[in-house]
Amino acid sequence: MMELWQGVVEDRIDPLKLGRCRVRILGSHTLNKQEDEGIPTEHLPWATPSQPITSAAMNGVGHTPMGPVEGTWVFGFFRDGRSAQEPVMVGSFGGIPEKDYKHQPDKGFNDPNGVYPLSTHLGEPDTNRLARGGGAIPVPLAGELELPGSEDSPSLIMKRKIRNKGIPTATAGDMSKTVPNTSNSSLYTLTPWNEPNPRYGGVTDSDVEYLDSIGISSLYPFNHVRMSESGHVEEWDDTPTAERLHRYHKAGTFEEIQPDGTRVVKVTGSDYEIVLGLKDVFIQGTCNVTVNGDCRMLYKGDLVQEVAGDYHLNVQGDMRTKITGNHVTEVISDRKTVVNKNDDLFVGEDSILNVGTNRQINISGKLTESVDKAVTNFYFESCTTSTGTGGHQIFTSGSVDISALQNLGLSCIMNFARTTLGTSTETTTLLHNEICLAGRTETTTGVSLVTSAWYQNISGFITLN
Repeated sequence: MMELWQGVVEDRIDPLKLGRCRVRILGSHTLNKQEDEGIPTEHLPWATPSQPITSAAMNGVGHTPMGPVEGTWVFGFFRDGRSAQEPVMVGSFGGIPEKDYKHQPDKGFNDPNGVYPLSTHLGEPDTNRLARGGGAIPVPLAGELELPGSEDSPSLIMKRKIRNKGIPTATAGDMSKTVPNTSNSSLYTLTPWNEPNPRYGGVTDSDVEYLDSIGISSLYPFNHVRMSESGHVEEWDDTPTAERLHRYHKAGTFEEIQPDGTRVVKVTGSDYEIVLGLKDVFIQGTCNVTVNGDCRMLYKGDLVQEVAGDYHLNVQGDMRTKITGNHVTEVISDRKTVVNKNDDLFVGEDSILNVGTNRQINISGKLTESVDKAVTNFYFESCTTSTGTGGHQIFTSGSVDISALQNLGLSCIMNFARTTLGTSTETTTLLHNEICLAGRTETTTGVSLVTSAWYQNISGFITLN
């Protein structure tokens, strides 16, 4: 005949690590724990835990049979019948600890460590606070209820405390003083976003504005909660319109799938993701990524970026680009580059500039060109060089040769001076015609030779020295 029993766990540190607990059984063991007067905890029998049929209980396959803590009420049967020396734990049951409960670790049927029941949970059901919701909208926040509710749960208190608001997003650089901005004005405006509210969503600054689809908040008995001693939490909430999945670590890291399918993942520590195979990511809508610190990205293969719309790159500090190979850029339409200060371009070898039609260079200051070797300019049509109020000088340590296949003209509004320190030679194969409307003075310190193959005509007042 099966003998049933109930009792309190007083020790769960099983030396065999089978999940056994020392249980003080009601009606079989004494309240007194003193040696020679009662039964000390260390003399209680080890109760073996039973496991569900879904657990193999063999070679580590299945669920580990740990759960009760010191102070937990359990029940079961003696597998050795009336001998009552081999208890088996079948289940546990809770209740409502009295508000004025005082720990008595020196007496039986109590937690010998004086921990459970927790002093913060006296006078309330042992059912997890997260599972005792009343369905109210908006949900009463922590401390607003006489009997602590879900919002008084450490996990929700932490999540509300560390909820991020006003996370900045990237903005396009405003270049309206140089070129018109693009038509999408929202790109130039800072648009911060908020982390969704825990449980019921909503991204406003308020803690009590939820998704419009939420009809009632988490309602007993639809929320199934599992919580560990340290505060790790799992929830499977089946409340109509508030269905959720939630996994929470006591440090604040969590993953929550909210009623509308929104998934919120928050990592309060470091996050590592390693994919040894292929990974594809598809985002139907907008994507914002904000990194408060540094960011490094290494591609050991090729990188392909395709932008169907406009591409904005806004750099607040320096930008440095190093290319080991070639750099090729094709611009189908116009290009404009503005450098507000100095511009320094170094080309190690040849430089070629091809312009299909016209080219214009505007320089507000001086232009200096330094060429170590020869300079060749080809102009297939006319060439005009104009100087304003300043002079125009051509100087060379070698020779200057000006030639024209047709006519060559030199003219000036005022004086024309020609000085030759060596020999001056003029050769005309046809007509040589000089007209001086005023006077002309020519000074030669060496030899002056004028040769005309046809004839020479000079009119005006001439002085030769």
